[in-house]
Amino acid sequence: MPYRCPACKKIWPNTMELARHMLGTGDKDHKDWINSKGLSFAELLLMQTMEPGNKGYKTLAELLEKEAEKVEG
Repeated sequence: MPYRCPACKKIWPNTMELARHMLGTGDKDHKDWINSKGLSFAELLLMQTMEPGNKGYKTLAELLEKEAEKVEG
């Protein structure tokens, strides 16, 4: 099911792709949204680069599963 980015409103096919987008974009709107949800943008990037298994993306994707708007169709 597609999800809408809560920061820029672009639509992504799943929460993992949305997480990659949000961490990869790294602008103020995306960082602020992540930080406002109790996660740290910087810590997620460190997790992603220093730990195996896409841990940073997966952590953010779990949050997005609950918080991001699902798009019908």
